Amino acid sequence: MERERQDLQEQIEFDVTTIFYDILSNWWAVLLGALAAAILAFVIVNEIYVPEYTTRTTFVVSSKGDFNASANLSSTNNMAKTFQRILQSNVMKKILCEVMGVEELTDEIQAEVIEGTNLLVLTATADSPKEAIDLMHAVMENYTSVSYYTAGNAVMDVLEEPSIPMSPDNPLNAEDTVKKAFWITVAALCALFGFLSYMRDTVKREDDIEKKLDAKNLGSIPYERKNKTIIDLIKKDKRALLVTDPLAGFAFVEGYKKLATKVDYQMGKEGRKVLVITSVSENEGKSTAAANLAICLAEQSKKVVLIDGDFRRPSQFLIFGKMPEENQEIGEVLKGNAEASLILHECDIPGLYLILGKNCYSSSTELAHSGRMKQIIDICKKNMDYIIIDSPPTGLMGDAEALAGYSDAVMLTVKQNYIYSEDINDALDSFREHHSKVLGVVLNSARSLPGFGNGRFYGHYGKYGHYGHYGKNQES
Repeated sequence: MERERQDLQEQIEFDVTTIFYDILSNWWAVLLGALAAAILAFVIVNEIYVPEYTTRTTFVVSSKGDFNASANLSSTNNMAKTFQRILQSNVMKKILCEVMGVEELTDEIQAEVIEGTNLLVLTATADSPKEAIDLMHAVMENYTSVSYYTAGNAVMDVLEEPSIPMSPDNPLNAEDTVKKAFWITVAALCALFGFLSYMRDTVKREDDIEKKLDAKNLGSIPYERKNKTIIDLIKKDKRALLVTDPLAGFAFVEGYKKLATKVDYQMGKEGRKVLVITSVSENEGKSTAAANLAICLAEQSKKVVLIDGDFRRPSQFLIFGKMPEENQEIGEVLKGNAEASLILHECDIPGLYLILGKNCYSSSTELAHSGRMKQIIDICKKNMDYIIIDSPPTGLMGDAEALAGYSDAVMLTVKQNYIYSEDINDALDSFREHHSKVLGVVLNSARSLPGFGNGRFYGHYGKYGHYGHYGKNQES
């Protein structure tokens, strides 16, 4: 019974943080939808709005020749009620239709007796002020033709003349309707995006790694904002997020230090040196993760070389601000156009060395399978404690699998709530089919709310995201 209850809790479990950020990241859709609903509501309200103008007059009901009739309230009150029935009768309406030249009387006539008096209030309501006053005059001019046969010597004297109504009785109040439509749509769209977020089978929290993926959990890296200052925000500075940045957040730096400790332990206990870092899709932060992991390992007094193995879209030269010469390009070395002895770059961080490239090669698969790549790695293994290879995403023509073949282990960087769990497991299975050791998975860009889990919505990118624009640059 307890086990069944736990299974049920896992089935209905949802992550508040990811739902919140999924909704927040779609604010533009919510806003546009709400504005569209508000505009539509305004149009509909104006389309169906029918103004109502009412004019009224007050009559004193009395008997002909009986100047004391007003004193007999009971008698005159009965007369007034008789006139009320007359004015609302079908005969009267037929007469009014003939007088006004219409087939059917759509306007409204109301007659009401003021209780305890011989006063009768007549109201005429129509779609325009003119129609209302015309209807009232028609009643006043023609009521005697009906009342003569039914009310005997009773007469109605005008106590208050009717006036042209200047404003409708039901003024158009579109503002309230528009506001209701706006906020109801906001709530509905937020609920929709929240439901879609709940239904998406992605890695939303660190503990989802071992629940949903066939891999070891290596921890999580908290989300770190790139633009630290207002000036950076204005300039849209897209500098790399490195742990050496004085403005880097404490949790961000500690996340990579813990990751480096885990990697060092897992790799060291089995005598492994070469680690490929990749992802399922682009924009998951695998290059930044490779750079920061290399830095943290170097800060632990390890000799580390970081190789940019993404030959179609290299980025490490931008991350570290290094611009290799043509004869220092790893791509040119692999093509046999340069000597391997010149490609090692020293870094400002003690113990860290870089092998970089800045050119984009459409023949990346050939370069990844090159025997020279294996030679470079073998040379580095003799002199370094760790070789970190920044690999392309797993879907790019087998480049990642080829580099993994030269390595001792593979680490997958998974961006929070970004790629479906099924696609991640497919990538992990692909590495294992190529007999590569999967060290584990690290959750990247993990957002959190106090007291809740993590998550952010980035939309569905398919298995390989937007990596299709790789190779569009001219081969250097």
